Amino acid sequence: MAIKFDDWQDVKVAFEVARLGTLTAAAEALNVHHSTVLRRINNLEKNLNARLFHRHARGYKVTEIGTKLFATAQTIHGSLEQLHNDIAAADSTLRGSLLLTTVSGFMDLLGDVCEQFQALHPQVQLEVILEQKRLRLDHGQAHIAVRAGPKPDEGDYIAQHLALLSSGLYANKRYINKYGMPKSLSDLQQHNFVSGVAGFNARVPYFAWADEHIPASQIKLRVSETAEATRAIIKGLGIGGLQHNVAGQYPDLVPILHSELSWPTDVWLVTHHLVHRTAKVQAFAGLLKTHFSKLAANQ
Repeated sequence: MAIKFDDWQDVKVAFEVARLGTLTAAAEALNVHHSTVLRRINNLEKNLNARLFHRHARGYKVTEIGTKLFATAQTIHGSLEQLHNDIAAADSTLRGSLLLTTVSGFMDLLGDVCEQFQALHPQVQLEVILEQKRLRLDHGQAHIAVRAGPKPDEGDYIAQHLALLSSGLYANKRYINKYGMPKSLSDLQQHNFVSGVAGFNARVPYFAWADEHIPASQIKLRVSETAEATRAIIKGLGIGGLQHNVAGQYPDLVPILHSELSWPTDVWLVTHHLVHRTAKVQAFAGLLKTHFSKLAANQ
């Protein structure tokens, strides 16, 4: 049977276990959960149809087959470290392109940062990739990711907490003038809503709330892109969820049941360790941290 590697990250995680001797030590070194390390080892052994470790009370001891695999992994690890040094040396100036990935709804939050970066570093071409699917930083698909939700736990990624931002329900003043202001949660049963399309934006908390608590007949519009749902709310097509700092940019929007409904979300700056300390990444990351600290303070 041919050897199959479904995910090279499994090899990286198993290599750390072999190097450090225990799941706990590897999890701490990789900044991931203990269960993630165990899952990746099991997945690798299943795909290889071979046992890589002897499990015992004091930790994990590498088998003969594991020794051969991890010798190759050590060579790859050394090559990647050398690549890291080469990249850092070649990217000590602020030139070329910088690839940022996030979801469409975050551009309203990132516009000011992009403008500042372009003004400070005009020789860098900033490219923003708006994609609901998470791009692979370890494959070079992007240099920086801005993500919302639980802390990313990929082993070679560096995740830094940017802010805890909250969202709530909003509607355009024209909509309120036409349909009235909801005074209670039960009043929402008489109103129209804007939400997301199943399979496109399942991580957006207020879309999930609407699907659970609002009858389908009242969700008059579903949009696959979070940013376009924002536009629909601004146009007065219904009540919908918005991040508070985004809603504050539009004076015609009014909060709905602000004290009753709120969805806090952690926002993360994610980079790959091979490019984390390059000049372009550090320059943009510094602006991001300052910007999001102000957003959190102004909620």
